[in-house]
Amino acid sequence: MQTTSGVEGAVMPRQVRAAQLLLYAMAFAGMVVVLALSGRLTAYGLGELMAPWLWVWGCAALATTYGGRARNGARLTTVALMVLVVLPSFPAVANAATAGEFVDAALHIALGAPVVVLLFLPETTAWFDRAG
Repeated sequence: MQTTSGVEGAVMPRQVRAAQLLLYAMAFAGMVVVLALSGRLTAYGLGELMAPWLWVWGCAALATTYGGRARNGARLTTVALMVLVVLPSFPAVANAATAGEFVDAALHIALGAPVVVLLFLPETTAWFDRAG
């Protein structure tokens, strides 16, 4: 087998890399959404907008460890946080009063749900269960 940065004899599976890239894209999209919508919000509204994105940014930070030292705890933490982001977004999409609210909630679902699915695939669980 090939050797990758610091992990002897292991190559990150495509599924793990895809989840990692989706988390990075989602974190970037979150920054764009927050910056785009923050101008017309009160402090309370901005806090409400940023709350789910804080979980996403935490997951993106966890994703930086997927290539080397991350194990099953990082995978399960990412899944739990993404579920906390995705599930409340369904009613938010249905009750969106503006286009910005709709796009914000839709991005949580469109980018977050595939991350949860990817992190439960057999290749992904095998990657995080590997010996250190």
